[in-house]
Amino acid sequence: MFTQEDFEQLIKHYNDDYLYLLIRASHRSYECLISSFMVLKDLYHVIVKFQASGDFQFRTLPYPLSFRANDDLLKSMGFDGEEIRNIYHFLEFVKQTQGKEFEECLEGSVYNLCKRLPDDQAWKMKSALPS
Repeated sequence: MFTQEDFEQLIKHYNDDYLYLLIRASHRSYECLISSFMVLKDLYHVIVKFQASGDFQFRTLPYPLSFRANDDLLKSMGFDGEEIRNIYHFLEFVKQTQGKEFEECLEGSVYNLCKRLPDDQAWKMKSALPS
């Protein structure tokens, strides 16, 4: 049975993973970062659904999915000015490589997102079925 303690552990893991992805962005390690945020988005929605069921309470809040224009949050997580600029540069990188905003990309397909540089081709999964 899933307990309140399990719920709190799920939020802790989500927050740890979220922080890790922001650390990657703060070091300009953008490769496949959008797809990683997409997976995290799904976990965020599971956490919200559990809480909405009324069976579980937020004792620790999950970090918000969007970090756009949220200097206070980023500073409270320990990021300095340069790291925050690099995180915001990631949003610009997404716009350049994907042609849409970060939040819009979170709603799309993961298969089109892994790009290292703006001119890279999107990664496509090869079909296991013969054509």
